[in-house]
Amino acid sequence: QVYETHARFALQAGDLSEYNQCQSQLTRLYGEGIAGCHLEFSAYNLLCVMLHSNNKRDLLSSMASLSKEARLDETVKHALAVHSAVSSGNYVMFFKLYKKAPGLNSCLMDLYVERMRFEAIKCMSKSYRPTVPVRYVTRVLGFTRVDVLCEANVADGLEECEEWLKAHGAVLTVDENSGELQIDTKVSSASLYMPEPDNAVSHGDASLAVDDFLARAS
Repeated sequence: QVYETHARFALQAGDLSEYNQCQSQLTRLYGEGIAGCHLEFSAYNLLCVMLHSNNKRDLLSSMASLSKEARLDETVKHALAVHSAVSSGNYVMFFKLYKKAPGLNSCLMDLYVERMRFEAIKCMSKSYRPTVPVRYVTRVLGFTRVDVLCEANVADGLEECEEWLKAHGAVLTVDENSGELQIDTKVSSASLYMPEPDNAVSHGDASLAVDDFLARAS
């Protein structure tokens, strides 16, 4: 129970390193037959491996080790559906699954949202001509919640989406007839980029002070 609780807190904080340490211990404990929420953590482990690891062998091993009981669990079924969406590049399905994620699946998906949105907007900029409405992009890329479609929620989502698009190099225009904000897809296809994280550092470890880095390097 301590490891499970700690792991959940780590997921909510977006701390994959801490979560993985807990998951390693939980895998051992479940293997010893100790009762726990093994189905819930089977789903988390699947998502963690498929979204945040390039090791296909680990992914295949995790999927092959799922029991019949696990495959019928809603949290695990959701994780497998996410895998299908990611592997096929289906960003529409990914964000539909993101909005209705059970348990803490959304916490692991949170860490992949930025990458999926960027891949999606690159795809849109090549597929749509000459423009695509920002309102449509806001809805498809999960900037508004499906269950709260009030005017204030939609406005907040539009504003957040507009800021995100500008931060990633999208070129926005206003339709002369409708006054609706649009993405100029032709121009944007050549100007999109992934910005550096706010906490990025040149030596690659944001948690390591420069003085500590220089001391270790010497």
